[in-house]
Amino acid sequence: MNELTKEQKYTIAKFYKLYIERSNNGETETVANFFGDAKDARENYFCDRDYQDFLTNCQILIQNKYLTGEVLDDNIYNISILNKTFIEFE
Repeated sequence: MNELTKEQKYTIAKFYKLYIERSNNGETETVANFFGDAKDARENYFCDRDYQDFLTNCQILIQNKYLTGEVLDDNIYNISILNKTFIEFE
């Protein structure tokens, strides 16, 4: 994770924390690991962050294989955590 900024580390750590909370609440791994699109994720979980900054951080996390998602125009669809993230945190 040395290639990431503190803000990018915060973003992926929060996604991981949300996954763990959902999983502990009985959601399946697939459901727990689905965060929708960047606009909804930012509104629901990262509302204290500027959208463009959040979007850029997610794009960098995708490039570095921590997240997956479909980048289209000004949004990222079907965001989920990749195995690299689980390995880093577990």
